[in-house]
Amino acid sequence: MDQQEYGRYCLAMGGEEFMPEDGEQLEAEHLYGFFQWFMPSGAGVERVFEPIPEGQLFLNRLRPIYVMLNPEDFTGEYVPGYFNGGYEVASEETLRKLGLELIVSLKSLFSMVPEDDELADITKEALQELACVQEVVVLPQGELGKLEQRAIQGTDEEDSEAIYEALGDLLSSRRDYDEAIEILSEAYYSIACDYWVAYYLQWPRYEGLQEAENCLYPYFELYRYGYNLHWTQTKLFIGKR
Repeated sequence: MDQQEYGRYCLAMGGEEFMPEDGEQLEAEHLYGFFQWFMPSGAGVERVFEPIPEGQLFLNRLRPIYVMLNPEDFTGEYVPGYFNGGYEVASEETLRKLGLELIVSLKSLFSMVPEDDELADITKEALQELACVQEVVVLPQGELGKLEQRAIQGTDEEDSEAIYEALGDLLSSRRDYDEAIEILSEAYYSIACDYWVAYYLQWPRYEGLQEAENCLYPYFELYRYGYNLHWTQTKLFIGKR
C-alpha cells in the first residue's frame, strides 16, 4: 500500500464526507486532526495501523494519549480539539527527575551519531550544550511563557536552539519519506502541536535509532502531566504556560 492508497484507507474511516475527489492528490495536511476522530477512548484506532509493517509498535506508542483523556470533557457541546495533558498531578521531584532523565537520554542519542555522519557537527554542538546544562528548574505556572516570549523577541542571550535543531535534523535524516505512514506526519503533529511528542510517537520509523527508542519518554511523560520545556545554555526549565 503506497501513501495515496493508505491515506484514502485512513480517510475512509470518517465516511464519504472526508474522501477526496477522484484523482485528487492527497497531502499530509488532509489528515491533520485525524487521530482526534477516535477521541476519547481510542476505540477503532487499531485499524489505522493494520496495513503498516510493525503496526503494533505504532499502536502501542499511541494508546497512552487516549488513556490520559478525561471522558467527562467529551460529554458537552464543546470538546477538546487536541490531546491535552495535565489530568495527573506530578510532584516537583518527579518533574525534576524527568528533566534529568531527558538530558541523559539526549546525550546518549546524540552520541550514537558517527564521526563521518553529515550531522556530526550539529550533534556535537548539541552535546556540548547539554554538558553545560547544570540545573533543572521547575517554574510556577505562567513563568515558562514569559521565557518563551523573551526568546521570540531575542532578548534572552542564554536561549538555546542547538538541541532542538540537532534532534529535528537527526530524526528527519533517519526517516523514509516514501513509506506509507509518512502521510500521517501532520496527523501526528496535530495531536498536541508539539514536534517532540510527534517524534516520540513515530519512533519506530527512525532507522538505526531503535536502541534509543525511549529517548523521548521523559518528555512524553512531562507532556502527559501538562508541562513544557525551555532550554537555555545552563538550565532546563519545566513549567506550564
